[in-house]
Amino acid sequence: MISVFAILIACLSGCALNKPQDPNWPNELPPRAYFLSQYQQDVTNKNIQSQEEYLSWIVRFYKGSELYPNGWNNITHDILLKLKNTPTADNIQAKLDQLGLLISEEWAKNNKTRIINSLHVSVWGNALLKSLELNETLQLIDRVASDVDDLLARKIPAEVIAAERYYVQDEDIL
Repeated sequence: MISVFAILIACLSGCALNKPQDPNWPNELPPRAYFLSQYQQDVTNKNIQSQEEYLSWIVRFYKGSELYPNGWNNITHDILLKLKNTPTADNIQAKLDQLGLLISEEWAKNNKTRIINSLHVSVWGNALLKSLELNETLQLIDRVASDVDDLLARKIPAEVIAAERYYVQDEDIL
């Protein structure tokens, strides 16, 4: 009887710690509450963009869209699949999760107020995928994270974020 009671207590405490996601919010995304908090903190953007529009762009960032089907979740999955047996896989997962939050919360804002635009997201996504071929993923994640931080702090201009910043482009592709 005591063991049944202990199991019941453990299950109930687990339920209290694992609060369910919003039923209208995709489970594979970071918590909606995080993005709501970010939205509320940016009064300038809040006066231009509705909360629903902001959140819809967050979903597009993570899940992709018709124009750019390779959402952050796909990129992260591809990277982790390739690196799943490496000693740095957990570190890479944590860094990609944090990087996704930083990029998405800014990118989802209205075009008039955001610092990170779609070109930046595309450049970073493509560079991350290219880094897999060259076994430079962890180094590139750190470089992109540094650029995101510098861009948000306005230490570098938005124009410097281009494909050539990370990898020299093959002339056959251009």
